Amino acid sequence: MSLLTGETHTPRHYLLVPPEATPNGPLHLGHIGGPFLWSDMIARHLRVRGDLPLVITGSDVYESYVTLKAHAEDSTPGEVAARYGRRIQDDLAAMRIGVDAFIVPDQQPWREQFEQEVADSIERLTARGAVLTRTERVPHCAASDRWVVGGWLQGSCPECGAGIASYFCEECSAHFLPESVVEPRPLLDEGPLTWREISSLFLRLPDRDLLDTTLADLGVADRYRATVARFLERDGLTVRLSAPQTWGVPLPGSEPDVPRALFPYAGIFMFARLAGAVHGRLSGTGVNAFDPDSQVTTITTLGIDNVIPTLVSIVGTSLLHGAMKPYDRCLINNFYRLAGRKFSTSAQHAIWAADIAASPAIGVDTVRYHLAGADLESGAASFETADFLRTANTTLADGLGKRIDAAWSRLPDGPPQAPAPAVADLLESLLAEQSAALDGARVSTRRAVAALDRWCADDAVAHAAEDGAYWWLKGLSLLAFPVMPDLAELLWQRLGGTGEPRARAFLARTPALRDRPAPGFGRVSAADLDACLPGTLRPGADT
Repeated sequence: MSLLTGETHTPRHYLLVPPEATPNGPLHLGHIGGPFLWSDMIARHLRVRGDLPLVITGSDVYESYVTLKAHAEDSTPGEVAARYGRRIQDDLAAMRIGVDAFIVPDQQPWREQFEQEVADSIERLTARGAVLTRTERVPHCAASDRWVVGGWLQGSCPECGAGIASYFCEECSAHFLPESVVEPRPLLDEGPLTWREISSLFLRLPDRDLLDTTLADLGVADRYRATVARFLERDGLTVRLSAPQTWGVPLPGSEPDVPRALFPYAGIFMFARLAGAVHGRLSGTGVNAFDPDSQVTTITTLGIDNVIPTLVSIVGTSLLHGAMKPYDRCLINNFYRLAGRKFSTSAQHAIWAADIAASPAIGVDTVRYHLAGADLESGAASFETADFLRTANTTLADGLGKRIDAAWSRLPDGPPQAPAPAVADLLESLLAEQSAALDGARVSTRRAVAALDRWCADDAVAHAAEDGAYWWLKGLSLLAFPVMPDLAELLWQRLGGTGEPRARAFLARTPALRDRPAPGFGRVSAADLDACLPGTLRPGADT
């Protein structure tokens, strides 16, 4: 099969669903560098190849942290979700993260569709005996009439002992009941807590061996399967379906003084099903992407803090549903840190996507290239200022940028000669390497960047007799498009192409627009980057 000629390549449909971001603040590079960049790079490579990916995500409007932000800003949860939901969409666009549909579950036209999916799914799961009612102990503050759950509850993780807030631990990925939290305490001192017994809904999970076999078949790493196994052991093959919160999709309850709403981490199952239906409409397939016979490859990208919600609440529930296939791929990344510490919206320890994207000196392509070089599939990585400046200046401005300038000066006046066979063969092999890195059960953006770097460093191609400079630049646009889309599109179009780079159009001998300048990279100073850093990391800060 040759991607460059389009021979025998039948376009395939893909649905990519990065996680719904919580609309309690803007996005930072910790958000971007993991699941959002992964999904975008995969989708862009698939489009280069001639496939048909769609990226659908949305806003996790009913997360408890939205109510925390509303309390802090003296606003309402709906106003907070709307304000930061718009900001999130702007941040994604600023970082060139392509999104084909952005679902906002509390706003029309999405609200009616989401609530109908919730009702239909619970009705089906109830009919299949999968919905259970259980009694649990939950802290309540009578003075504020607040159920102290979600982000309102703090303490220590029962698994690893790390400090936690809400229902899960960001250090070890464990999820647990409020009554399991060690040394629980309220976020706010609003009065004494009373532990009350309430009735909550849970889902009965499938046989643990069936779920584990399914996860193994999906290529989920052993360490994440072990996390799931520990969760199932502690919580008795059940996962929460409802929570005592007033902000959310209301569910029928038996206790008039206890609110009951859809648990947000259970709601991601219904969100996935809605995304599948939206894909069917946008793609023209006419079927939900999660239908067993849809022939759509479904992919979700997620951080380690979403292991239980995704692998249990989505994959596990799909096995109970009976008319739904689970995700075909669950791609899990470790955390991306900033100067060795976790990015934090609440602590303002972050580089905000909007700030660095708006910098006149720092290109979005430079940021994306640097982030993509991290190996988050294998372990955590950290954004360090010296490393970023080395990438921006040594690797890109003084390296690749100068090679592009040199090649631009050697472009032919008219249509180029056909490329040497060795040039096309090398490009095919590097595109195949990017496919291996991005289109499988495990993703390595670092390997995708390595394939790009090999092409960038190949002097034999750039100086080949058959107008090698032209074909080197054109091949660069194909391999760079997943990583550096602005550079790739400029190169492609200034070499006479239209739209986005496509492998099947590579061999078209379109004349270059030599009167236009060569695209490239500017140098970045420490002061340029300092303007985007949190105050604690700026020169002179007391760290």
